[in-house]
Amino acid sequence: MIMRLVAYLIAITWAIYCYSNAYFFMPVYLGLHQFPKELTGILVGAFYAATTLVRPFGGFITERAGIKRTLIISAVSCICAATLKFFTLSFAPLLLIRILMGCSFGIFIVALTTYQSLVIPEESRGVAFAYISIGSLGCLATVVPLADLLLSYQCEKFYLSLPIISAFFCMILSIKLPPLPENVKKTTENQEWGTWGELYENTPFWRIAASNALFNLCDAANIYLPAFAIAMKLVPSSFSVAVAIGAFTVRTLGGKIFTIFPRYALAGPSLFTMALSLILSAYATNNALFFMCGLLFGAGMGYGYPAQLSLIGDLAPAKLRAKLSSLVHFCIDISWFLIPLYMGFATPHIGEVGAFKLLSIVCMISGILVTAMWSKYEKSKRAAKC
Repeated sequence: MIMRLVAYLIAITWAIYCYSNAYFFMPVYLGLHQFPKELTGILVGAFYAATTLVRPFGGFITERAGIKRTLIISAVSCICAATLKFFTLSFAPLLLIRILMGCSFGIFIVALTTYQSLVIPEESRGVAFAYISIGSLGCLATVVPLADLLLSYQCEKFYLSLPIISAFFCMILSIKLPPLPENVKKTTENQEWGTWGELYENTPFWRIAASNALFNLCDAANIYLPAFAIAMKLVPSSFSVAVAIGAFTVRTLGGKIFTIFPRYALAGPSLFTMALSLILSAYATNNALFFMCGLLFGAGMGYGYPAQLSLIGDLAPAKLRAKLSSLVHFCIDISWFLIPLYMGFATPHIGEVGAFKLLSIVCMISGILVTAMWSKYEKSKRAAKC
């Protein structure tokens, strides 16, 4: 039963991340229409700004409307927003469309993560989340290379169709969503949800926020990898496919590590590994080396991403998980909002390669800080038990 549920969650995770990751090539798409880099940075960042701002409301909506209804409505909204992109190439309408897309995507992810943290038993959570997050990798080996191929041949209409198809799958899978266990359903139906004050008092609130924000500072660099690779005369999909292979390998063959170590202990080292990969990729001289850097990045992300999401179920009781899910994704999206703005305004001054190298150094320092932060937390937990 648990494996069928995990397979279902892999599919819906794959579909929603295909929706967002197709737009990793939005800078390339806009470049075909001679958009200025500053405006491109604003349009790319608008999606993540919207997801950031809507996250706290995503938890509220999920609590009030129910998980399934929230998923269905936000999936339909994703379809409508993606379809509108066919009809304009003007900055102002595109900005509004990107905001609508971001709001829809952000609410969908909050509801989906809340569902995962409630439906997966604690004893299976680490390994299950590792497998579920394979869905987010599947798009790196499917929709991302496909987007790369379509735009390389300037098949723009087919490219714009990818997120619409992905959102349609999200809607179908949401309609057929398996029900919550009876003991959990009682909490959600009776609206026995905790308060933000309880979340602050009963969880390592600031550590979770900082850990997720800094981890995704590095992960968000993926948005500009295609533009960076093209500037270096490399094939963008050689990195993204390698990321999928690396992460898939560690999550399937090395998934037991989630049951050996506390999952928060994996956050810092995985971030450091990803940052090291980005620094090395800046010096890659051919696609083979670029591919190897992608494998290293995938290994770090393979452990880091499910470890970060597992914090929702590991460090909060059921009644606080919708709010903690909102917090986690709010912190994730701050990074995804800032990176496009940073790259958009830094690139004209220090170049795409220079901006990318500077970002990589900041990420490596962040990995050291996150490792130290969770080590201190572990020591305080042990001291409290003594």
